Amino acid sequence: MSDIKEMYTFVENKKQTWQGIGLTDKAGKYEGVVYRYGEVKIIENEEKTEASLQFDWDMLDSNGLPKEMIGDDFFKLIGDILQDIIAEQLDKEELQYVNTDD
Repeated sequence: MSDIKEMYTFVENKKQTWQGIGLTDKAGKYEGVVYRYGEVKIIENEEKTEASLQFDWDMLDSNGLPKEMIGDDFFKLIGDILQDIIAEQLDKEELQYVNTDD
């Protein structure tokens, strides 16, 4: 399996002011898919010994991939990518947080 960083790139649409994640050829059958993350939550267990990411996402461009081809492996992939993005931002002390509760 390739390094996760080789499987995605940041893409943007300046006319619509969004930034998304574009999957590269290293992502196999998901190459060319573009999506973006919505709300992200960290859910801890009661003992606070483990946590998992919960996130919303939107498909921006399926690159012609039929909906039935989007399976558990896709959700694992975009979860791993999100984890990589968060870890990199934490390492660089550049974590971006937007509070939408206001």
